[in-house]
Amino acid sequence: MSELFSSTGPNHQRRSIQGEHKMKKVIVVSGSLRKNGDTTRLTRLVQERMKSRGEVEFETVFLKDMNIEYCRGCFLCMKKGREACPIKDDVIALRDRLLAADGVIFVTPVYVHTVTALMKNFLDRFAFFMHRPAFHNRPAMIITSTELSGMVETIAYMKFPVIAWGFTLMGSVGIIVDAFREEGKFRNEVLASIDRIAGSFVGRLYSDRVDSPSVQALQFFNKLRTKIRLHRKNLPYDYRYWSERGWLKDDFFYRVKINPVKKFLGKLPLAVIKLVMRVKLGGPLYHKMFTAAMKDRV
Repeated sequence: MSELFSSTGPNHQRRSIQGEHKMKKVIVVSGSLRKNGDTTRLTRLVQERMKSRGEVEFETVFLKDMNIEYCRGCFLCMKKGREACPIKDDVIALRDRLLAADGVIFVTPVYVHTVTALMKNFLDRFAFFMHRPAFHNRPAMIITSTELSGMVETIAYMKFPVIAWGFTLMGSVGIIVDAFREEGKFRNEVLASIDRIAGSFVGRLYSDRVDSPSVQALQFFNKLRTKIRLHRKNLPYDYRYWSERGWLKDDFFYRVKINPVKKFLGKLPLAVIKLVMRVKLGGPLYHKMFTAAMKDRV
């Protein structure tokens, strides 16, 4: 590892989580085309910081080495389940590896102010997790790098699917490469951020606590639940998945105490959407759609 991406810094601390714990496994999903590029080396730095906090085993998946074909838009993974997809490639095997992991780190350099084509294709092919989240209470992190701009937009783009899949997003690490090369405020702030997020991530790996969802996670839950209800006939597999888990009636994907203010904010965007739809669709059509959708609320 080059000196640029060494783990030394003014705020670096080595505080391991002690105790008899099973080794935790974290999968790194990289959308980078270079195995020794800036984003990859930044990821290794993060891994070093995490290893200094606890026993963590990393497995890196470079998407460029995987056989993941383009989504054909047939929608069968939504209607009938992932196994109904006609494409026979590495998606199911990768899905099983992700489900077996204790946490996931998503890595992508910035390409044209967003993720790489490899990462976008990965997200497209795993879109079924958007409807049927499966990673609740597991930590995730986003890592990216850019030559100049687009870092904020890329992190924002990645946040939605990460939270939608059910992950607890512990934080995001991004660098402007040339600025990070120089000793100074930016580099020190990034190193301090890495140390903080690495500690939180490893702490989450070894904790049994159940996290209270963020407002963004609550908003996603409420909007998706309404969508599942509205499309119960078109998406019977999704509807059954939600019904079997009690999500159609609960306040979130798992039982946890939610602050009343947070609960209100979590429902606010859906209320705005309903108001707009009432205006656009007209009273009778709106009533027909949403009355049917809400029949299973109690």
